[in-house]
Amino acid sequence: MVAWIRVLGVPEAEIEDVAQDVFLVVRRKLPSFHDGNLAGWLYRISQLTVRNFRRRAWFKNLFSRGQDLAATEVLDMSASPAMALETKQDQRVLAQMLARMSDKRRATLVLFEIEGYSGQEIATLHGVPVKTVWTRLHHARKDLVAMVAALRRQRESEAVKP
Repeated sequence: MVAWIRVLGVPEAEIEDVAQDVFLVVRRKLPSFHDGNLAGWLYRISQLTVRNFRRRAWFKNLFSRGQDLAATEVLDMSASPAMALETKQDQRVLAQMLARMSDKRRATLVLFEIEGYSGQEIATLHGVPVKTVWTRLHHARKDLVAMVAALRRQRESEAVKP
């Protein structure tokens, strides 16, 4: 479940809190569960809990913008400072690219490419046909390639400027 919450775009520092919220909802709604797709039911609860988290975070951010240093902004001191900074920048760029994708495409891409779920498993989680999973994955990859190409063009044009 934590992997699903991460896939849905929750910052690393908040994942455990959101997971606990998911478990509270599951505990409350478990007596009413009668469907055979437990994984799909849990995934849907995770989606809705993440959506609610984002709404609360957006509202909270209106009043505290720029005041706190996020725990995810602290660099890992086990690597060299240059490597740690470069890794953090790469992660930030990837997170920004993934955030620009639709929720469905991003979730499919991350579940398949990073978390290692099969197409059938993703289809079961999302409650869609397997062909839909492959279509979303195709478009997500295409979107990501286009964003990387645009970033490269932008960096090259900035490097050329005197």
